[in-house]
Amino acid sequence: MIAAAGLAAGAGLFIAAGLAWTARLLRIGALDAIDLAQKVGVPAPESALDWPELRVVAAVAPDFSDDPREALVLVDWPAHPKRMSTLLVELEIAPGSPALLLEQWCAESASVSPSRVTADEFVLRRRRTMEHIRCRLLAEDCSPAREDSDSA
Repeated sequence: MIAAAGLAAGAGLFIAAGLAWTARLLRIGALDAIDLAQKVGVPAPESALDWPELRVVAAVAPDFSDDPREALVLVDWPAHPKRMSTLLVELEIAPGSPALLLEQWCAESASVSPSRVTADEFVLRRRRTMEHIRCRLLAEDCSPAREDSDSA
């Protein structure tokens, strides 16, 4: 009798964990779809924050071991790798270190989705996860598509 009750409780926990995991995956998928749908309305984005997807190429902060407030972030658009942008951002103070998270995304060539909160505030969220960094854009240098210089 006790074994049957334990088995039923274990099965219930297993089912509950499966449902929770499925709900998490559905939420992440919905966030990715919403981010992409918001970007479709901008046919020729000028700012990197309007690109549907970014890849963090480099992130430079005064000292990643401390918790810096500003960082210089070089991003590209994976669908158009010749389009690059340099962002000077102010990182929100948050649990963990946003600068270390940027460094990790850079090392892993992570796919990141930018979402504007206001004209100069935005959130960078790693696609297929809930990892995110809230930032304020201080300056941007968005280069147009570059031509290959191999023919020179």
